[in-house]
Amino acid sequence: MNFQTGDFIFTQLGSPNNAIGAVTSGYRGARVNHMGVVLENNKGLFVLQAYPPDVSATQINVFLRASDNGQGQRYIHARLKSPHRHFIPSAIEYGIRQYNVPYDSRYLTDEAALYCSELVVDMFKYANDGREFFPEVPMNFRDLVTGEILPAWVEYYKMFGMNVPQGAPGSNPGDISKHEGLDILAVVGPITGYV
Repeated sequence: MNFQTGDFIFTQLGSPNNAIGAVTSGYRGARVNHMGVVLENNKGLFVLQAYPPDVSATQINVFLRASDNGQGQRYIHARLKSPHRHFIPSAIEYGIRQYNVPYDSRYLTDEAALYCSELVVDMFKYANDGREFFPEVPMNFRDLVTGEILPAWVEYYKMFGMNVPQGAPGSNPGDISKHEGLDILAVVGPITGYV
């Protein structure tokens, strides 16, 4: 696979029916639940990501291997369309400055902690002179099939003493994977929901 700095990788981690995949869908229905941005340096290819415990750069092979559920790796490889590629250097620079920022387990859009798609939204907002490139949207915690708030999310947020932040501004890998500014270069492996 021909990865370049600034490329996006959307993956499906863990069970196809995990809490994120159950409430969001991405490119052509793919239930992707994690993402990162490719970064190349003199040590090789890495993926800049917000993943517990913090923001870091992970070797690309390690990043992709995490998506393998025994049936092969599961990911979507995307690239910014030509008119937008000038954002990449500034976005990467901003992302690198976020190293060691804690992972945001509550998925809230504050700057004290970051989750995977929030990091990407912030990177490209910075590169776009403070204007959103990947827009935040009202977050959805409702099951895509039943329309009810997924019980797993109710239990999850109880741990933080919170109600589910249904409708709060945020982002997710699925929505970003559908952005009109991206070209999808490859869909690899058996990604649930993809048609």
